[in-house]
Amino acid sequence: MEQKERILQRMKSISDKLFALSDAIFQNPEYCFQEHKAVAAVAALLNDLGFSVETGVGGLDTAVRGVYDSGRPGPNLAFLGEYDAVPGMGHACGHNLMTPIAIGAAYALMPLVDECGGKLTVLGCPAEEGGGGKIHMLQAGAFHGIDAAMLIHPANETVVNDLSYSSTSLLVEFFGKKAHAVTWPEEGINALAPVLQLLQTLALLQPQIAGKGWVLGVVRDGGETPVMVPEHASAEILVRSFSMKDKWALVERVKTMAEAAAQMTGTRVEVHTLRDSYEDIRNNPVLEDLLGEGLQAMGETIRPRRRELGIGTTDMGNVTHEVPGLQSYIQVVPLLRGHTPEFEKACGSPDGRHALWQAAGAEALAGAQLFLHPEKMEQVKQAFLAMKAKYE
Repeated sequence: MEQKERILQRMKSISDKLFALSDAIFQNPEYCFQEHKAVAAVAALLNDLGFSVETGVGGLDTAVRGVYDSGRPGPNLAFLGEYDAVPGMGHACGHNLMTPIAIGAAYALMPLVDECGGKLTVLGCPAEEGGGGKIHMLQAGAFHGIDAAMLIHPANETVVNDLSYSSTSLLVEFFGKKAHAVTWPEEGINALAPVLQLLQTLALLQPQIAGKGWVLGVVRDGGETPVMVPEHASAEILVRSFSMKDKWALVERVKTMAEAAAQMTGTRVEVHTLRDSYEDIRNNPVLEDLLGEGLQAMGETIRPRRRELGIGTTDMGNVTHEVPGLQSYIQVVPLLRGHTPEFEKACGSPDGRHALWQAAGAEALAGAQLFLHPEKMEQVKQAFLAMKAKYE
């Protein structure tokens, strides 16, 4: 209880600044890799609170890192935040709350880190909504040296564990030969034919692969005009699975089917990966237990992860493959689904501020256990190694 009071008093001393940052991000929604106002506001607050601040992290203009180093040996605990908006919907995913949560948790732990040793890292991560900001940061080494990473996302229920899809999008292009479709059709090679054949085959195949994942497709380019044999046509194929291994196996199957369709129709095919692949999230069970204790200490009711909460993709999944980490959820308003105007309004309201406070307190309480009890950090690392052995 004494540790909790110290943490909450420390958070209370900057609560107005945390709420002001959330409001500023909310009122100025910015999208995929364009979060310039947000990153400037985050960097300014981190600097004001005594963090060593760096922008342009991982080569991304709108990524920011704040580090508080005790100068003594100890773990490096990272709190992650996001601040990109949903295209056309403002902050209907509640990302305006996430970086203030991370900053509040890290600031609350500064005195404890001075006592125990170690580092606190706040990472502001851009472009989660389709841009894969964390993937770029991973590839650039921004997570090197981090012992554990935590992120809490706004939702309509408080949940510790998480589910997400491993997801890859493909652009499948077929190339044929243009000809007049009425006068000299025999001189053409129809590039639309293999597109339609591929999509039809995928639709017939779906019941057989239902236990492995989903393969969904649409026509992206079907030709210029009906009077000409299309010399180019394309389809976008989305492959999703709860298993990264199954997902990549399905991707290879799609490629094989596309090559077969090209061979049968006399066309040429090229398959490209669209965007970075988001991988399935693998929450660290030790971190889950510690965060669960923190959420309960803050008075939150924790619910099991239900499909009704919605299952999507997140670039935090990629992080959990490389660093012990988790993504969890904090309730803003019950029953309000994300990516809706109603949820956006809630995230800019006093309900959003309450969720911010609760999540920051829970993360700080969980983090305190890692600094006070080094054996718990060792358990985090061992659980991570066990996960890697299981999947790889």
